[in-house]
Amino acid sequence: MRYILSVVLVAFLMVGCSTGQKVVNSGIVTQSDSQSPNGHGLWYYLPKTVIKVTVTAEKQVQKSGPFYRYAQRFLNLTDVITEDHEKWVLTGARVSTEGVADRSRLFHISTKGQPGMAVLNRSVDGVLLSVNAQPVKRKRLMSVNVPGNEIDLNSINFNEAPFTEDQLIKTSTTAMAEEVAKEIYRLRALRQDILEGNADQLPPDGQSYRITLDEINRLEKACLELFIGKKEVQEVVHTYIYTPSAGSDLNSVLFRFSEAKGFVDASNLTGTPVYIQVEASTSEAVNYVAQEDKKESDNRGLVYCEPVAAQVKIIDRTLLLTSEQVLLAQFGKLLRLPADLLDTPQMGVQLQPETGALVKVVRNYSIKD
Repeated sequence: MRYILSVVLVAFLMVGCSTGQKVVNSGIVTQSDSQSPNGHGLWYYLPKTVIKVTVTAEKQVQKSGPFYRYAQRFLNLTDVITEDHEKWVLTGARVSTEGVADRSRLFHISTKGQPGMAVLNRSVDGVLLSVNAQPVKRKRLMSVNVPGNEIDLNSINFNEAPFTEDQLIKTSTTAMAEEVAKEIYRLRALRQDILEGNADQLPPDGQSYRITLDEINRLEKACLELFIGKKEVQEVVHTYIYTPSAGSDLNSVLFRFSEAKGFVDASNLTGTPVYIQVEASTSEAVNYVAQEDKKESDNRGLVYCEPVAAQVKIIDRTLLLTSEQVLLAQFGKLLRLPADLLDTPQMGVQLQPETGALVKVVRNYSIKD
């Protein structure tokens, strides 16, 4: 598997037939005080939940054409761009979660004989995904998407305009604009003649007809842009990772956003704040495993997490961009499965990769490579 580490335990006690000893099934699960494995045996982490916020914005760039002052005079156009301008606008946000190894929730499994927890599936960072069962498909965090070629005023030009020699030799901008306007009217008249079948030479077939009209439209658009200007819009997506933790402020500035610069760092005061607000039903995790009586409790059962629900809001100053409910592992309860559950042949369990929660108990499991 690409992201699953399968640990297969096969251990038999070597006993003589005359001894009458039984194979001992003892998989003891204990929580470690360290943050990484410090000895032999099987180790696994339960996850903590990280929140992934995917924010979408538009960068709008508009550039005035060189003949915008003559748009009304020669073409009777008033809705034109009269100044160069760049502007950023937030358009939306999405919230999702993923589990990463919680270094404070490390567990050790010690076994003797033929253990019930025979197949342990972990992620590459050691998070337990399943025991004796196929794991639940794990979500992957998306990387931050920053366009390689971000548009700006310098990237917008009017080189597509088909200037003729007569237009270029004009000694004034007014005269040049007038010649280009005449070209626009000529292209419109030519298109009308072709559509009405009055042109001196019509395209010979349907494909040529479409190609001719497309080229006329392209030339007209390039000439018109010299008067009305150009506007380009680019979508930009940024992804932010936020990890709620007990005792931390659950209403934080996720990033700042500037109408002129777009996405900026949370500490950059040129932008206005965009907040992440996490409203959890509780922020105090309960560890029932730590409260067990070590002398009386059967600690062979697998430890899992019962997460808590939380409402995550992304707020642009006072505007709510999105509000979604998620489950958080780090504020949840640590519980133990019944000790003999996995002693039953072909019994297995699946855990939620994002939270370590129990998804299902399965029977007649099958592990594929």
